[in-house]
Amino acid sequence: MPGVPALLKKDWRITLNLRRIIREQSTFKVWFILLFAAFMVLGLERMFFEGFYFLDSLGGIGLMLVSRLFGLLFLGLSLMLAVSSIVTSFTTFFRAEETSFLLLKPLSVGQITIYKFIQSSFYSSWAFFFTIIPFVFAYGWHQHLTLLFSVWTIVFSIPLVLLCTGVGSILCLLWARFLPRGRVLVIVIGLIVVAGWIWFSKFVAVRQNVQDDTIVLVNTLVPGMRVASNPLWPSWWVAEGIMALSHGQWSRGLLLLGLLVSNVLVIGVLVEITGRACFYEAWQRTRYAGRTTRRTRVLFGPLERLIGFVPADIRALMMKDIRTFCRDPEQWIQGLIFFGLLALYFFNLRNLNYHLLPAEWRNLITFLNIFSVSAVLCSLGSRFVFPQLSLEGHGFWIVGLSPTTMARVLVAKFSLALVSMGIVSTVLMYLSTKMLLVPADVRAVVFGVAAAISLGIAGLSTGLGAIFLDLKQQNPAAIVSGFGGTLNLVLSLVFMFAAIVPFGMVFHLHYAGHITELEFHRGIAVASGWLVLVTLLSTTVPLMLGARSLRLREY
Repeated sequence: MPGVPALLKKDWRITLNLRRIIREQSTFKVWFILLFAAFMVLGLERMFFEGFYFLDSLGGIGLMLVSRLFGLLFLGLSLMLAVSSIVTSFTTFFRAEETSFLLLKPLSVGQITIYKFIQSSFYSSWAFFFTIIPFVFAYGWHQHLTLLFSVWTIVFSIPLVLLCTGVGSILCLLWARFLPRGRVLVIVIGLIVVAGWIWFSKFVAVRQNVQDDTIVLVNTLVPGMRVASNPLWPSWWVAEGIMALSHGQWSRGLLLLGLLVSNVLVIGVLVEITGRACFYEAWQRTRYAGRTTRRTRVLFGPLERLIGFVPADIRALMMKDIRTFCRDPEQWIQGLIFFGLLALYFFNLRNLNYHLLPAEWRNLITFLNIFSVSAVLCSLGSRFVFPQLSLEGHGFWIVGLSPTTMARVLVAKFSLALVSMGIVSTVLMYLSTKMLLVPADVRAVVFGVAAAISLGIAGLSTGLGAIFLDLKQQNPAAIVSGFGGTLNLVLSLVFMFAAIVPFGMVFHLHYAGHITELEFHRGIAVASGWLVLVTLLSTTVPLMLGARSLRLREY
């Protein structure tokens, strides 16, 4: 495949040329993002280590859990990576303008498919490694493992990323080529997939020896541990192979590594075969099929009339973004998957008997839930809100000539992001607090924190998206992977921690009996003032800087 190395060499040269762009940035910005990324990694590592220390304090049960958490982590990350790669592959394969250019070059369809598969793996894997690196260091430190443990983790993680991304790329190609247009058929196919997954989880998963009390107890305490121990999952190969090589079991570890690499090679061949069979037809279908000259009814017309109180120019921009979002499956499917998984977890809190735990533990779970919702908001704010202005592309001059100002364009983007995030976060936190039966004061604080985080993330993503405007790039994944997207994600995560941690600490100390009632109320007052301050700074400063950047920019 001589074409693929040439294309990868082209990407490598583009990456090297990014040094020129970095040199053009201020030194303060570069060091700012590097320091915050380092602090974030160190903070995650410390948090994971404290979690292992907490499990040790539980006695024998904690020791049994710690020894099996490694496989469960790789299972969760591999499933999330496979789902994420479906959306990323759709953008990389069919939405990138580069694809049209490559189809005109002396390259086979199979070569283009392999190249796009490698490109999609790169875009999908950065979050995987950002999460796995602090966990690995904390796990190795806690288990007193050598540095070779970290080396073997990286060695096994690379083929795991390629394997999961390959599965996502194949599913994306088949979906784009053969998925029917009718909504009823799509719903039926979705139900069949869900039913197949349930059947696989219940009847295909390897059943452990019932006489092993340790395994039975661990599987009962931690949902998903039985699936993570299934030898058919590549995540099990990774976890077992890393631990085997770390303990000097070379034959077993290298055997599992060879098994993983051989499956990656098979997946690569399947990606090429699938691409040769249906990539070109799928590309034509996504770009040109289904177009008709017949004028259909206006999408979301009742919604536009419902928000008639909004000024006409802002309303028009908001409705344009809503219609664009809903007409692009790669965007709304990703949001639906992430928030759907969270909603499914919150609905099953009663099944896990979390509502029967003491108040101290229910309070801890509540704030962990707001952490999970906020983390997804940070991710989706960087993925969807940040590139909104940049995705206007070369047609941005139309927005500039419209009867409005750039400041009002920014207000429209910010308002839509705020309303969307606010509705989703408050609904999810309502489900969480209702299922956990938390007191009214905790519920009020959680709702306030969720609203503040939605406000801050909407302001950060919209303002920084205007500051780091890139009208030449049409791939959202590439826009998010740039300097501005990384800075936005880091600042969003820092704001999230700054907003949640003070309230979590005050309530934890209160339910643990370490502070008096008067100290508790004073702590809530201080935390509330701090929340208002950081929310105002995170919202107003980026928006003002973004409005100034748009006003001074030449189009």
